[in-house]
Amino acid sequence: MDWDHIRFFLAVHREGSLRAAARRLGVDQTTAGRRVAALEQQLGAKLFVKTPTGYLTTPAGEALLASAERMADEANAIGRHAADLDTQLTGTVRVSAPFALAEHWLVPAIAGLHARHPDLRIVLWSEEGRADVAGHQVAGYEADIGIRIFRPTAPHLVLRKIGRIAAGLYAAPAYVAARGVPAPGTAFAGHDLIVMFTPSSGRRQDSFLGEPIDRGRVVLEVNSTFTALAAASSGLGIATLLPEIAEEDPRLVRLWPDREQAFEVWLVVHSDVYKAARVRTVMDAIIAAFEGKDRLAAE
Repeated sequence: MDWDHIRFFLAVHREGSLRAAARRLGVDQTTAGRRVAALEQQLGAKLFVKTPTGYLTTPAGEALLASAERMADEANAIGRHAADLDTQLTGTVRVSAPFALAEHWLVPAIAGLHARHPDLRIVLWSEEGRADVAGHQVAGYEADIGIRIFRPTAPHLVLRKIGRIAAGLYAAPAYVAARGVPAPGTAFAGHDLIVMFTPSSGRRQDSFLGEPIDRGRVVLEVNSTFTALAAASSGLGIATLLPEIAEEDPRLVRLWPDREQAFEVWLVVHSDVYKAARVRTVMDAIIAAFEGKDRLAAE
């Protein structure tokens, strides 16, 4: 049985539509439909029913699912095993990611990768914005792999959602003692705020955890999570931060602990380079790093 047909079947089952499955696999919708149709013809059974809300798996498709999942697991295991055996992997792989994700997820992943493949060289571009992926430059830089907290829409990109992160609200104990905890629904009236902005787009935070900030006083705008952490811990104001960073700092306390703002984390790679062994090896290491983080919200 053609493994390519099976992986298209799984993608449609997981995504619920041909369009989403094609986007996930980096092909056009026609190709995805042709692959599924070829598998149905090979099996002599209808695997999906198209409905107004998407593709539903038929009983025949459900019967195939367990075997297809095992095939996928075996194919992934073969890929990982081959990468581990290839001690001759060399060359440079360029990765871009936000500052906080680079420090807390990517650097440990790269350390483990270096132990297995010491001749691989990683260029890690840490930023709050983004470097374009394979083909377009920002400030003279382009990446092979990008880690994003939004879903890119540019064509010719292979995307994979690798997890979720969640931001919380933090301030210094001294600030809370002097100014109190902001009440939900007041748009931070009477409070000093540290907000993030992205220089490349000119965008600035306009809410904290879904709460508007228009009645608060913006005392500092920063483009670095770590600058925001330093400012908040000094008592300058309230900031949204990742718990992975903020809760390691004893100078901060969490406000509204039952409230958070979640972001999807996407791995992005250009379709022209994602099959290169060195790129796939780095991708696998990054994916494993995110899968191993206990703080990621459940899918």
